[in-house]
Amino acid sequence: MSTLASVVTVFAFVSIAIHVYIWILETFLWTKPRGRNTFGTTEEFAEASKEMAANQGLYNLMLAWIAATGLLAFWVGGLPQVGIALMFAGLGSMAVAGIYLFATSPDKRKPALIQCVPPILSLVLLFTMVS
Repeated sequence: MSTLASVVTVFAFVSIAIHVYIWILETFLWTKPRGRNTFGTTEEFAEASKEMAANQGLYNLMLAWIAATGLLAFWVGGLPQVGIALMFAGLGSMAVAGIYLFATSPDKRKPALIQCVPPILSLVLLFTMVS
């Protein structure tokens, strides 16, 4: 595979790792000091919203799963077109969610950029690769 495919893979893997970490924060650490500090919530709010946060965390895990399945299909599954389609779906969803957070929550711009820049870079390079 090309160097471009390798760079796409690096950015995709970073995107996947970020979303798995968000899943851990929202699912397992939401009510713990680490989770509350990360999201700026109180103990009361965290306790009252833990089911919602776990559900949101599951969405983040599924986005990571889609992108990871795409990487596997591309590199080892012998299905590069399927892999590319899955990467576009997973990474595109990650990017849109991060852009939405950036646009709607000015106080969360830094986490929004962390969430959306790696998948956007991966998508731009992926589009370049397939064009």
